[in-house]
Amino acid sequence: MVEFIAAIELGSSKITGIAGRRNSDESMQTLAYAKENIPASIRKGTVYNINKTAQGLTAIINKLEGQLQHSIAKVYVGISGQSLHTVKNTIHRDLRNETVVSEKLIHEITDENYASKYADADILEAIPQEYKIGNDFQIDPVGVSCNYIEGHFLNIITRSSVKKNLELSFELAKIDVADIFITPL
Repeated sequence: MVEFIAAIELGSSKITGIAGRRNSDESMQTLAYAKENIPASIRKGTVYNINKTAQGLTAIINKLEGQLQHSIAKVYVGISGQSLHTVKNTIHRDLRNETVVSEKLIHEITDENYASKYADADILEAIPQEYKIGNDFQIDPVGVSCNYIEGHFLNIITRSSVKKNLELSFELAKIDVADIFITPL
């Protein structure tokens, strides 16, 4: 059975969809492309009209499935626009004793960063910038011995309503989302 990969990007005034498959050499082969104009439904990367956006999503999926002659089970969603912004965050860990930094510790610090709360906003992606160990900064601290570590992150956030309206649009269109990604502007 052929497994297709589909992605949808919501722009300021249009929705774009693409579908394809991964070749044996790990390259991607584009098999279908569709675009749907939906003026006044999405503004600056934010879904304002959930019903019209859902109709646009359904139209995109129908066009892609028509070109593929197969159904699409799940899609990856690209989000961008002025609804996104970044916030710096630092997570501190006092290790009490001299400890060799492990992958597990880095994952715990990253998870703690993702658990950070922002007023009416959600973290879409967290990008580790550097780790401070003593007076030194490290990009990859695994294997370094220390008794204190700071993780510096750049969190990409959006208003909670942006993510909620996006999810509601896909739910109304009966489209399963595999994952949401930040797309370049």
